[in-house]
Amino acid sequence: MAKIDQYLFQTKLGNPQHFLIEGERGIGKSSLMFVVSNVARGKLATLKDDHKFNFLTVAVDMAGVATQVDIVRAIARELKAEIAASAPLKENAGKVWDFLSKWEILGVRYHRDQAPDADDAREDLVRVVSEVSKASSAIDGVVILIDESDAPPVEAGFGEFLKSFTERLSKKDCNNVLICLAGLPTTIPKMRSSHESSPRILSVLNLKPLEPSERKSAINRGLNSASEKNIKPVLIDSDALDFLSEMSEGYPHFVQQFAYCAFDADDDDRITVEDVLKGAYEENGAIDQLGSKYFNEVYYSKIGSDEYRKVLNAMADHSDGWVTRRELIKESGVKESTLNNAITALKARNIISVDEGRQGYYRLPTKSFAAWINAVNSIEEKRGGSPVTITDS
Repeated sequence: MAKIDQYLFQTKLGNPQHFLIEGERGIGKSSLMFVVSNVARGKLATLKDDHKFNFLTVAVDMAGVATQVDIVRAIARELKAEIAASAPLKENAGKVWDFLSKWEILGVRYHRDQAPDADDAREDLVRVVSEVSKASSAIDGVVILIDESDAPPVEAGFGEFLKSFTERLSKKDCNNVLICLAGLPTTIPKMRSSHESSPRILSVLNLKPLEPSERKSAINRGLNSASEKNIKPVLIDSDALDFLSEMSEGYPHFVQQFAYCAFDADDDDRITVEDVLKGAYEENGAIDQLGSKYFNEVYYSKIGSDEYRKVLNAMADHSDGWVTRRELIKESGVKESTLNNAITALKARNIISVDEGRQGYYRLPTKSFAAWINAVNSIEEKRGGSPVTITDS
């Protein structure tokens, strides 16, 4: 947030530094974008000096986008909605508002025999954004927040769009527009595929898992919030708090899901390790919820062998780090022939990654997948290794 405050401040002064918030699923990208939106709009103050910005803020996501025209349309629609919500800006940007009200790309009028041209659409958007950013001295500029930036296919040319869009703004001497992206680690490679130099316009802010103290702080904040609403406060045993922190491995969505289910399972206003276990493993509990959203298909539906899952379990002990074939044989306890079959099957189903530069090195695709597997195994160990049945959603 300190970095982002700085980027907003520099944009206000005419020196924008566009950026990408990068991280795995469930790491908190969209939540951080929500905070950025509120800071840019002036609903929240900055960290450093309690200053409040006043940017016209346009928030969109790229889910469902297939073409560059779709990208322009998504931004233009939200821009129109934001201007409509501000009477002074709507009045000051009268010509822009008139154009937006008649712009064919927004669906006001269509020519059946002619599809919108991507270059023309992009140029129109540049002109509109440039004029809006200069329309009123009451605003600091324009901030465009684009979530799910990894979603557009390579064919949509998202990288090409961003490169051209920012360059054309600069040529119009429009230097108070900031582009903020959020996406998976695949965002940069996809952008590069459509325009080799497009990633150079971005600073990358990599979101990493929470530290143990931060995980516990998040859980305690949740309990404090609940205590303000409930008649009796809910306490938590230190070993239960440690267990929740350990299982989550720092993924915010994991922290929230395990803690919420433990809170829900508690019936005496004191969360214990037993409550954590119950909340995690009961039907529709935390493991079910996380599995349904992210991992069941990969870990259960695509794998019919417990031996193959042992290989994944061994890999999960290394998070998403590279593991050798020898290490996997030793740590999984499976026979070499079984390991060979498992590696072949897991590769074919895109469940594991292979190091193309080194023979016999493998890893899980994401840290969050490893964290979920470790959580399943951690709870099983807490229960004394008793058999566990997972609802296959």
